[in-house]
Amino acid sequence: MIVTQPRISTTVVTLIATALSLASTFLFGYSVKEAMRYLLQKPRTLVEVSAGVALIQGSHISMWGAKGFHLIPKWKYAWPSVATWCVFGVTSLLVTGWTTLLAPTLVSCRYDVQGTELNMTSPAFSHLLGIELDVYSPSMIHDASFPIIDVGGPVSGIAAAGISFGMPGIINFNQAKYNLSTGGLLAAVRHYAGSQILAGHAGTRLSFSGGTTAANARPTHGSSGSVRDWLGIQRNFSLYQQGITADIDCYAATASSQALNFTNVNTTIHVTPPGNTSLPYSLVVWSSTAHCNTNSTATQEYVTWANASGQPDPAGTGFLPTVVCPRHRNETDIYSKFVIAAQGFYKYDFLPSTICEVTPLVTTTRVSYSNGGIINASQIISKQTFSPDDAYLLFFLAGVTNYHARNSQGLMNNIIGDTLYSTYSAEFNTPIASNTSAVYRELEDYWRGVIEFTATFLRAGYSAEGAFRDGIPSNMTSAVNGTMTMLTIGWANRGPFYMLSVLPIAIVTFLTVIAATYSLLHSCKQQHLPHQQTSFDVSDTLQLIMACSGGGLTKSLADGDLTSKLSGFDMQGLIDNERIKIKLEENGNTKKLVIAK
Repeated sequence: MIVTQPRISTTVVTLIATALSLASTFLFGYSVKEAMRYLLQKPRTLVEVSAGVALIQGSHISMWGAKGFHLIPKWKYAWPSVATWCVFGVTSLLVTGWTTLLAPTLVSCRYDVQGTELNMTSPAFSHLLGIELDVYSPSMIHDASFPIIDVGGPVSGIAAAGISFGMPGIINFNQAKYNLSTGGLLAAVRHYAGSQILAGHAGTRLSFSGGTTAANARPTHGSSGSVRDWLGIQRNFSLYQQGITADIDCYAATASSQALNFTNVNTTIHVTPPGNTSLPYSLVVWSSTAHCNTNSTATQEYVTWANASGQPDPAGTGFLPTVVCPRHRNETDIYSKFVIAAQGFYKYDFLPSTICEVTPLVTTTRVSYSNGGIINASQIISKQTFSPDDAYLLFFLAGVTNYHARNSQGLMNNIIGDTLYSTYSAEFNTPIASNTSAVYRELEDYWRGVIEFTATFLRAGYSAEGAFRDGIPSNMTSAVNGTMTMLTIGWANRGPFYMLSVLPIAIVTFLTVIAATYSLLHSCKQQHLPHQQTSFDVSDTLQLIMACSGGGLTKSLADGDLTSKLSGFDMQGLIDNERIKIKLEENGNTKKLVIAK
């Protein structure tokens, strides 16, 4: 309410503050009234009695000891007036004090967060991944039967391709939302982890198709079952996690030291559909080959559409063959990167024969989990290339890249080519063919998005509930740590002004306690003296008149003895009456206010 409806929040606080102010004033007046019962058992001046009545009624008196026309202060009698004015001012500020005290504010609390996640570069995981990749025939890793999600990769690549131009994009994977790219990591906080449906044993690891994944990062102040885990208006997390990304460098094949001899040959097949209502057309069968090293080549086959004469429509047909060399370019090199060869034809002819060198990296990423459920994994703290122990992970990334490279091509268009063209056109008015460097930058971001998504998919498969019998083994995990910032409603010291505004509450409370304590002590003393237990209410006008009448304060004696009667209402009479002391005398139901001797 404090955030969404501040006016209602202010109204509620004001009403509560008013009620508490009335209650505080009542308790103060009641405690003073009780104290006056016992104070009147001893002689008190009329000024003191008048001040007591004013305090009970929440009012004040003005008796400054004036004599004639000369204001000669008599502080002996003026202090009750000062006291009543001070208390009157304090009680008048009670509403302000209570409002200030009760008015909520947004309070930010910070907690340390700890947890664990799958360590994709641990020797134990690398060994397990190698065993399972053997089941899927590593030499044919790019085969269509390889069980991966083939939608998220292009989507992630498309979103990442817009980064260079500042275009927004949200990646939704397993119901978790990532900003621009997944960063090769997985949500470590349960609230952001996405799907809560168990994947089952058959739907985990390399066969992962969605489901609950391990997310055990929690604030150190409580467990996930604690009430504190869900309190607060909003919670933001900032965690340090392991991610996977890639440094990608794309350039023209003519300027490349990678002599891939990328070639594209084709054969046209004329097709005549049965019947007379369909027009004949042609299919162009392509074979794209790259010489990855002296011992092997990589070949990819494609089929595109053409008209009956075997000619494609240059404006409507796009062909972007892409071949991945998943292994070493040179057998003596350390296996830490792979190469992609591509070339655009027809409406994609803005992309010349191109080589992209892909160097996957292991990162330490500062991941921000916002209140809107968005995971931002763009702030990389540190990064390093893969070690020789990560060969299977690198081979997996290369194989999935090749899978997407092949399946992105359709009969008349290519997902990658359309992404490059549409993203560029949204930012620039100049022809795309005249800005090859911008196209290369887009292509680099696209493949980086695919690599990061692939790593996230693999991490999700082995982090899924059911992937391991007793959870992820400890020798395959790494620590997750960071902080949680929780925004909640609270009350805080706002400095001297805040202390000054709540001072009236403290003063009234202090005076109430003093008056109540005084009454309680005298009440305890008189419990065994029933005849001294008073029920006189000096603030009740009727009881006051009756007590004055019973005590003879209204009588005028002939000798004019001032000790036995009150003077008149003239200035001198009022001044003389200030010195007169009275006390309460009781005898059963008879109560008298008499002048003390």
